Amino acid sequence: MNVREIMTVGPLTVEPETTLADAGRIMLDQNLSALPVIDRGGRLLGIVTDGDMLRRPELETVPEIGWWRGFLAPETSARQFARTRGRHVGEIMTTPVRSVGPDTPLSDAIDIMETYHVKQLPVVQGEVLLGMLNRRNILSRLITALLVIEDTPVSDDVVATRIRAAIEKTNWAPKATIEVKVDHGIATLSGPVFSDAERMALIVLAEGIGGVRRVADEMVYVDPTSGVAFGSY
Repeated sequence: MNVREIMTVGPLTVEPETTLADAGRIMLDQNLSALPVIDRGGRLLGIVTDGDMLRRPELETVPEIGWWRGFLAPETSARQFARTRGRHVGEIMTTPVRSVGPDTPLSDAIDIMETYHVKQLPVVQGEVLLGMLNRRNILSRLITALLVIEDTPVSDDVVATRIRAAIEKTNWAPKATIEVKVDHGIATLSGPVFSDAERMALIVLAEGIGGVRRVADEMVYVDPTSGVAFGSY
């Protein structure tokens, strides 16, 4: 799956000259946490987020800058002064901004979001903004996929075959000992497992197979050291 399949096309944007008050009002009215900043040609210049507005003298939340820091690092101090007191988007926005292309695999985009702790990514073609990818887009697609799985009619035999095939593909399941039976969409798993993690993973695996309405757990825990079975969970 690529980014273009789930991104928001034509997102709301602001320009560097937009006042901070106007940008904040747009965020509140539209329930947004960030706005891409573009020039009049549609080129991405940066991004402004609600986090950029937390440290403000109006809120009495700006940390004091020691005189020694201003003396030793005047450029850093000047930049912090501008970012915490700027009244226009261009004065406080984050730039350069991390972005992705429309054909970027979704898994790669999520890697970037997790690595750099960002909740949204501008989607660009060259330098021109095409859309935005955020967690809401990803959650929406996930819900759609889950509902499709739940609503897909499949015979019990096919469901059981798919569960067994999925178990065979794992590198953690006790493949030779787990039995699978499916009756009217209820998948019963039985046989020995050697940890609660294996048990939970097998239940989750079965739940993810189309046509499974519910999973009945009849698996038995076996102590891997002694080989003693302690009955079903």
